[in-house]
Amino acid sequence: MLPLSPMADAPAPQAIDPAVELLPDVPVSRAEEDLLARGPLALRLCELACAQPAATPRVVGLAGGPGAGKSSVLNLATALLADRGDLAFLTVDGTGHAGAREVIDALIRQLLEFFAAQDVVDTTDAVRDSLARYGGVISGLARIAGVKVDLGGAIARSADDVRAEIAEMTQEIGQRIVIFLDHVDRLPGREMAGLLVALRHVAAIPYVAIVLAYDRRAAALLPDEILDPRSFERLVPVEIGLPPADRVLLARVLAGGLARIAKRTGRDVDDVLHLCDPDEPEGSPLLDLCETPRDAKRAVNALAAALPLVASGASAADVADVALDIVLRVQVPALDSPRLDQRRRVQGTARAMLLAELDAVVAGHPLAGPARAALRWLFH
Repeated sequence: MLPLSPMADAPAPQAIDPAVELLPDVPVSRAEEDLLARGPLALRLCELACAQPAATPRVVGLAGGPGAGKSSVLNLATALLADRGDLAFLTVDGTGHAGAREVIDALIRQLLEFFAAQDVVDTTDAVRDSLARYGGVISGLARIAGVKVDLGGAIARSADDVRAEIAEMTQEIGQRIVIFLDHVDRLPGREMAGLLVALRHVAAIPYVAIVLAYDRRAAALLPDEILDPRSFERLVPVEIGLPPADRVLLARVLAGGLARIAKRTGRDVDDVLHLCDPDEPEGSPLLDLCETPRDAKRAVNALAAALPLVASGASAADVADVALDIVLRVQVPALDSPRLDQRRRVQGTARAMLLAELDAVVAGHPLAGPARAALRWLFH
């Protein structure tokens, strides 16, 4: 058989949307990027971490679901503390480390750097040496706790001895140290358990405040034999929950993305905007599928990717149908199948049976209610 050769007269593909814009799934870092008004919560975290008396160690929890904006709040909080000269802060991200021991080692390393930068006569070297020993002890404790080996007692006693030595010397420095620790729930189950045990020893050092961000639901899914369900309450005496993102602000993110798509491609997105309007009397099924900033960004990116492929002669109603279909499949992957496409080809009893089948598919999904509302809109 002769090899196939490209057709000489095949037309060159035409550009579709070469200036496409996509929203990055990254946390905000400055107040001017705070489109969801998380600034007051960041300020409150700082106030709780820095509450008097300064020498009292404490742990403050920031609880929220995935994609809700916990990292953004921590970034905003660190920006607020950066302008203060009466304290120091450190940041450690659990996602950058393989396990509890690595997280603790990174934390102690940053504490060492902080004390090395201090000009406290005759105490800096002693604090640094004590912290180095303490880091080794606590790292070992994290490892042992993570694999449930019953040797923690002896190590804990050693840690207590070194911690008392550190506490005496930190009195000289007398400065609040705030540690921001993010994504502890992304560690494997046993590693998370080991980290929480080890943090109880770090959190007992005078002048240290730990701000811990986590998803309670992720921890709750772990079996009790891996993670004691009381681990967080033992470590965290004060917790503040990340409130749901404001629907109006999420709607603005969606509307802004749709406006940019319309401007670049000339598509009529007015009917899609109605699906994102929180004040729409007939409901806003597309907006209801987006509960977090991450949801809204993913929806905008999915629309930016797919809407330019809709036939240029499609009506505004058809564009709206495609848009809701796109976002529904992204947010509820169980519906991303040819069965959802069948709605365009069946009528009567068959159509009602298909809707009932798809309703059953989303049962138990966190977005079951909004998904069913979106299905009814698509089947109208």
